[in-house]
Amino acid sequence: MRTLDKLIIDEALIDASATTLICHDPSLDLTRTALDAGGQVVFLDSDYARSQQAASLGAGIAGDLRLDEFLAGSSGSAVAIGEMPKSLARLDYLARSIAGAGFDDVRVVFGANNKHLSRGMNGVLAESFTDVTASRGRGKFRCLVASGPRAVSYTPVRGDGVVAIGGVFSGAKPDRGGELLRSCLPDAPGRLLDLGCGNGSVTRGLGAQATDSDADAVLSARAIGIDATWDDAGSQLPDASFDTIALNPPFHDGTAVDATLVQHLLDASVRLLAPGGSLYLVHNSHLRYRGEVERRFRAVEQVARDKTFTVLRATN
Repeated sequence: MRTLDKLIIDEALIDASATTLICHDPSLDLTRTALDAGGQVVFLDSDYARSQQAASLGAGIAGDLRLDEFLAGSSGSAVAIGEMPKSLARLDYLARSIAGAGFDDVRVVFGANNKHLSRGMNGVLAESFTDVTASRGRGKFRCLVASGPRAVSYTPVRGDGVVAIGGVFSGAKPDRGGELLRSCLPDAPGRLLDLGCGNGSVTRGLGAQATDSDADAVLSARAIGIDATWDDAGSQLPDASFDTIALNPPFHDGTAVDATLVQHLLDASVRLLAPGGSLYLVHNSHLRYRGEVERRFRAVEQVARDKTFTVLRATN
């Protein structure tokens, strides 16, 4: 077990008398420990694959429901645990959803590497809880502990035609790479899929189907009228069912750049494109994704480029 997970567990004092809310658990060790303690365990992590694993272990999952609505009407005592979200917006969403749920007594224990903790996190937690303290450090790790829920509620952030729920990438605004990608899509895209849709800004108003592995992204896309599924790389969608796919892939795993994150999305694009269909992919130019695309598609061309981003069109 990771040192960070052990620290969170020791601070949380998990027992069978309280509901344990698992908020972000990359290793699933927090989930396993909570289940072993014998109480009710509810998995609030937004990641599809981790949620399916947690469900298979016996935890309840929030899935692609808004957390404030899923938790509304709760009672009894609870402890919410997890690795500290990198996004203050995700932290605020969790804190307000948990504090406003109706639990008689609830504590939040979120841990992280000291260098990833900030005073802003204390401030966000203090908006939803009366008491926020830092635990003693253990090596390079520490927890923030919050208790005393305030009477708060959660309201999504709204921008110009975009809605942000939780920690969705780019918040309530289009990102620059996504806008370049949008400008390259054909006027008549046919059956259009936004693969890894984020907040839906790339295909807003275009009648697209969308999919994402992050529940916050799916909820944000649905909030602007996009039909979005929560799954892993379009796994719920049938083969050869789209004429055009728009892909603005992630390239961060936590705080680290990881250019391999695009690979399973490219594999999914090959499966999901109909014969004669086209993939439009935007990427940070320095990551040089073209080789990955050329390994999977017969014809690849650059259709746009600016100071930061490149858009490729690929066909088979």
